[in-house]
Amino acid sequence: MGYLRPSIIYDYLDYWPLTIFPISLIVIFRNSRFSQVLTNYINILLIIIGTIFFFGHLLDSKFLSTYQNTSSYTNSDLSDDFIYNLSIDIDGKLNLDSFNGIGYVVDIIDQPGKVGYPESIETLLGDPRAIIFREIETSALFKVKGWDIRLGEKNLWGLDIFSIDASVYFDNLTLLPSKLSGTGQIFLGDNLKMENLIISGNYEVTVSNNLSILVIGQAETPSSWLEATVGILNSPEKSYSLVIEIIDGSQVLFKDG
Repeated sequence: MGYLRPSIIYDYLDYWPLTIFPISLIVIFRNSRFSQVLTNYINILLIIIGTIFFFGHLLDSKFLSTYQNTSSYTNSDLSDDFIYNLSIDIDGKLNLDSFNGIGYVVDIIDQPGKVGYPESIETLLGDPRAIIFREIETSALFKVKGWDIRLGEKNLWGLDIFSIDASVYFDNLTLLPSKLSGTGQIFLGDNLKMENLIISGNYEVTVSNNLSILVIGQAETPSSWLEATVGILNSPEKSYSLVIEIIDGSQVLFKDG
């Protein structure tokens, strides 16, 4: 239905006295004189149980066994003395945002999909240090639509990200030269501190009116932007603080925000 993970099958089996056993009673007493009455009562019971399970999955209810394990995790032990190069590569949706703090927070987008649960691998030596988010082996019944990741605004990040249907919100972050590949939407806010961003794929990019950028490469931009010899400027009266390079073959639409 687009909202329920296939893992609901496990929950139905786990509650077999309420979901499977009543059906067996219909089979056992199918030739009895009260079979029709029994069938009617059991049908009502199964409708009620099915409705409870439906809303239980929508609300991540903990009475369901497949929702009793925590899907999110946090690492607040990163240091603001190091640079962290973050790599993400998933064939699914990614929501990328930030929070006022150190480290990162990861959770799943709890809808049906083909993406496994996330895990992170970190290097503990050197500078910059690497952090890789990857999928762990996950049963097809438990796979999800994608991941929610929030980055600490007090850390210094370099990003290399591939995702299908990404929603990226860059504001109040300090980012080294980074690359976004795939498809989705990007928002660039007033307080973004970044010098270079490479975009490859199909994206819609909303740029804050208070952020001055230079676009290099083929892109669709508002008519009010100025096409200069160096590229396209969204605020020609200001010095640009961010250079965005568009890889050949990409389809990128810029909007004022």
